[in-house]
Amino acid sequence: MRKPNGRKKIEIAKIQNQTNLQVTFSKRRAGLFKKASELSTLCGANVAIVSFSPSNKVYACGHPSVESIVDKFIGENTPPETDDLNPIIVAHQNKL
Repeated sequence: MRKPNGRKKIEIAKIQNQTNLQVTFSKRRAGLFKKASELSTLCGANVAIVSFSPSNKVYACGHPSVESIVDKFIGENTPPETDDLNPIIVAHQNKL
């Protein structure tokens, strides 16, 4: 009888193969969004995650919504007067 391999420890480094990279991103993104949803449900936390795929597609997950959390973040944490703008804030403002 063959012994199952089980889970194997992987080296944490950027994946070079594009197909494997996309598959890993999709699986890990789903897991990350599930954990964010669980955190929100169990603890009542407001959670927002914005993720850019290797092919530059945007994926977002939030509770109650990404927009409301970003609006709250922008309102409570006014950025200091600098020329460098936070890319999340710029993307949100361009969406409006």
